[in-house]
Amino acid sequence: MKNRLRLHPAVFAVLFSFLLAFPLLGQYREYYITGKVTDTQKIPLEGVEITLRDAGSSRSFTLKTKKDGEFKFAGLPRGDYQVVLKKDGYAVKLDQWKLLEAKAKMEKVEIPPITMISEEVVQEVQRLKETEAGVKAASEKIRQGDFDGALAGLKGILEKNPQDSNALYLTGVAYLRKDMPAEASGAFLRVIELSPKFAAAFYQLGVCYERQNQPEKALVEYEKAIELEPGNPDVFYNSGLLLFGLTRIDEALAHFEKALALRPDDPAYLEMAGRCYINRAEFSKAIAYLEKAKVGTTDPDRVKFLDELIVTLKAQIKK
Repeated sequence: MKNRLRLHPAVFAVLFSFLLAFPLLGQYREYYITGKVTDTQKIPLEGVEITLRDAGSSRSFTLKTKKDGEFKFAGLPRGDYQVVLKKDGYAVKLDQWKLLEAKAKMEKVEIPPITMISEEVVQEVQRLKETEAGVKAASEKIRQGDFDGALAGLKGILEKNPQDSNALYLTGVAYLRKDMPAEASGAFLRVIELSPKFAAAFYQLGVCYERQNQPEKALVEYEKAIELEPGNPDVFYNSGLLLFGLTRIDEALAHFEKALALRPDDPAYLEMAGRCYINRAEFSKAIAYLEKAKVGTTDPDRVKFLDELIVTLKAQIKK
């Protein structure tokens, strides 16, 4: 005689309600997650602790990456996961994986490569941000005429990074504005050493030599600036002034005309081109340039000077 197990109806009801609390147990582990963690140089990171926490429940899962930086979560239930990646020497990385769809069978999902940033890189980025802010503040102080304040701020930047080209350049500018060309020259020379294609540094160095009555040295630096930045009319103009002062009139005129090709209505450029033509005894051309210069000149004394010069030239032509 068979002995059959019979359940009391109340026991059956309890068992049935228990089963309902965990529906579709076959679908509980629905995702097979794979991925890889590297540093900013794409080098795999071993031993990264990855913790998943489902936002809708108390479930959490933790593992560490292998030597090749790879990780696998096999049989992961669906959920909205907050992801935390930790490794000594690296900034904590946060992510979110939304694995919300119910799956009839386990689905493989490959997570895009995850990059962790070393604390050293984070500190460098922070330092660069602080330097950028300091350089910007110094630039504003120079604009406002607070050259000593700018130099004090730039000194702090350069103590941390003596090779910061921008801070060195502004240091040179501040010294030059303080009429200290020797000190400014040292800063600009350092900039050029660090950044050989920094055209503005060559230009400012030329100004320094000009202020120190070294026109030939200034011309060398201006020519280097022109090679690097041929679209800067001020360099042509400054070179032209030096050449004019050295009575190298034809060379000066060539520079003034190049400046005018870039800025045709500049009264200073026009006047100097006119004065070159005076030296060449080409008075009609000189008058034409001086008339144009007078149109753009706002200083009454300068206008008066140009008027008198034009009158003198016209009288010279009549002789």
